[in-house]
Amino acid sequence: MDYFNILQLHREPFSNSPDPDFFFHSRQHRLCLQKLELALRLRRGLNVIVGDVGTGKTTLCRQLIRRFSDDTDIETHLILDPDIASPEEFLSAVAEMLSGSRPEPQATPWLLKETIKKSLFRKGVDENRTVVLIIDEGQKIPPACLELLREFLNYETNEYKLLQIAIFAQTEFQQTLDAHANFADRINILHILGPMSFRDTRQMIRFRIDQSRDTRGSSDLFTLPALYGIYLATGGYPRRIVHLCHQCLLTVIIQNRTRAGWALVRSCTRREQRTGLLGWRLPAGAAILLLAVIGVLSLSGALTSVTPEYEGQITSSSDRHPEPSTPPSADGNDPSAVEPGHTGSTGTMAAQPAPAAASGPEPKTELAVLPPIEPAAVDPDPKTSKITATVSSDDSWLAVADIAPPDILGRVTLGNRETLWRLVEKVYGSHNPRYLQSVHRANPHIYDLDRVEVGDQIVVPAIPARIRPTNQQRFWVRLAEARTLDSAVDMLRNHPPEAPPIRVVPHWDPQNGLSFSILLKSIHYDEASAQIQRNRVARVNGTIPELVSRWAPDTIFYANPYETPRM
Repeated sequence: MDYFNILQLHREPFSNSPDPDFFFHSRQHRLCLQKLELALRLRRGLNVIVGDVGTGKTTLCRQLIRRFSDDTDIETHLILDPDIASPEEFLSAVAEMLSGSRPEPQATPWLLKETIKKSLFRKGVDENRTVVLIIDEGQKIPPACLELLREFLNYETNEYKLLQIAIFAQTEFQQTLDAHANFADRINILHILGPMSFRDTRQMIRFRIDQSRDTRGSSDLFTLPALYGIYLATGGYPRRIVHLCHQCLLTVIIQNRTRAGWALVRSCTRREQRTGLLGWRLPAGAAILLLAVIGVLSLSGALTSVTPEYEGQITSSSDRHPEPSTPPSADGNDPSAVEPGHTGSTGTMAAQPAPAAASGPEPKTELAVLPPIEPAAVDPDPKTSKITATVSSDDSWLAVADIAPPDILGRVTLGNRETLWRLVEKVYGSHNPRYLQSVHRANPHIYDLDRVEVGDQIVVPAIPARIRPTNQQRFWVRLAEARTLDSAVDMLRNHPPEAPPIRVVPHWDPQNGLSFSILLKSIHYDEASAQIQRNRVARVNGTIPELVSRWAPDTIFYANPYETPRM
């Protein structure tokens, strides 16, 4: 009989293997995973995750692979031990991964590189797939192999890198980066993993027990003082926490107890100190004093704020040294600047720190207030009005104009194979993770962003886009105008994949209220090219779309129409 069955558990809760089912979304691990996934989907190239031994890098790596396993557009490859004897062996291994066949033994390095380059172009350009190379134990990468990885990053189109690289390494890898500046300059994201706070430590332990327990069992196998003792003994390092909790549960069974208390954790800690795994020591007098403090704090509910939260640190390729701030998005939007009026701090995701102020004067950014709309001349065609009538027929109850800008854009039902980040991408036209955080705060019923179900109703907040004013003339081809967000998203879902790509631009103005323009994704800078595109669409669809060159006065956009979305 397994020991965990005695505790009414159906599986081992504190296994030392990197099981993705036991991945706990602490604040810093969740932030790191979101940043990394978005960077890889955006094909930004090189990303590095650095942390001390036992901070959860390998588990994070497995969780990343699991997220991509169901996506047929993403191909992942994993190198567990990059300590390869020679650059030729490294090239041969990568070539075999990407091409699917073992290279000839007499193949030269140039021939191997050509094989890798052709495979990447075939998959990345011809098949439009994202190829991801994940390297664990990155501190073992030889310098010669680092140079090869740098060369792989040169395989790119005008829009994106053909090979996405994610390296998980221990902290000594930073010394390697310092010694190879030409490689370090290619880094898109450098994320520093640190130990967890007491709150995350407590939640991680209970999460693992809940994942393993039988329905008849209880997750309270550790008292509150015991949980705090584990945090002090391990310093908040996940691997140490798992090891000590395992030893504590074994002791609970041997001593015929039902739960672990402070004294039992202290006893197990003393035994583990002899092995060198734990370094915490606490005199008996201090233990008694701490027990009294914990009792008072637990009654007052203040124990969760005993230790500060550790937020993951991100750096961009322009500054490789970690700073405790989140970089501004690539599209210049700052969705956290305006929050929906009905949302507050009810969500479970922590608010992110504001981006550090850049040195020097910065161009003024303001909400776009644009001149009146002037559609280009369009031949009258009854089919054109038919599109708009079809869209608006189900929404006749809506007022033509709204007195004030809305707090929410609407509600959307998640469809098959649709994730929150894809929904955010469709509505706001941006991958900025702060949009995802705002959506999370507007939906407090969603505990885990990675576990939303088909059919879930998602409230989408109205977050005005930050647009830099410009005098340059632009033209858009508008296929239709929807009155509800649900209708607009349905148009995106039902759009034929072989047709020119489209997007939705939510916008509000005092005269027309909230509406959703369905535009072709391409932006034209002269009327002639826009007319050519419009005529092509008319020949295919049998209807003449509208050509738009200006927008209504006092328009507030909730997606930036002046930037082509990266979708």
